[in-house]
Amino acid sequence: MKATKNKEQDKTMNETTRRFARLVDLSAVQATSTEADVRACAELSTRYNIISVHVLPCWTRFLSTLLPQQGTGEVMIGGPVGFPGGGHATDTKVQEVRQLIADGAREVDMVVNIGKVLSGDYDYVREDLRRVVDAAAPVPAKVILETHYLNEEQIRRVCDIAVEVGMKWVKTSTGWAPTGATVEKVSIIADQLKGRIDIKGAGGDSRSGNGARPVPAWRPPLWHEPWRGHKGAG
Repeated sequence: MKATKNKEQDKTMNETTRRFARLVDLSAVQATSTEADVRACAELSTRYNIISVHVLPCWTRFLSTLLPQQGTGEVMIGGPVGFPGGGHATDTKVQEVRQLIADGAREVDMVVNIGKVLSGDYDYVREDLRRVVDAAAPVPAKVILETHYLNEEQIRRVCDIAVEVGMKWVKTSTGWAPTGATVEKVSIIADQLKGRIDIKGAGGDSRSGNGARPVPAWRPPLWHEPWRGHKGAG
């Protein structure tokens, strides 16, 4: 009887692990991320069938060699654009997108131009996002807001622009700012998007001393219904 119960518990745990893995991305996108970190992400993602791995652009092609089933398997490669500050010229971001896709990326995470948002230049922000979406298509694109630096009005404006230009997700953070996906900021995003596109929560509190290691990020409904879709990494 006890053995049967243990088997049932193991089965439940295995299913829970499998489902959780499809809600998590791994990333090694810090300045100090090394080849060992990239290998660790690849190994963990393969072992647990994690949905996506994100690395800095210089590692994208290398990561693709560690995930030989890329394109036919279930682990996607993601890459950052305009990372981490968003201040790259739009033409540079477009070239980054093309290079990432050529190197094996199957989703791209673009950092919004934070300075332009803070300056209120939403026409620039709209064109910046639109051109990245167009360059990436049909590969899906996310926009990273870096919510630590934005107030509520700014978050809401960029969310609306993201929907308008065809972004597939709004992502909270890069993992480089002092704070990442807080309940307050994710709630603002969810309220503004109202399920029109998905939300990806990423980044914790860098002041906690977590150090440089593969970092999980989240994709779907952990908090409430509007936070739906698959969550992500980095």
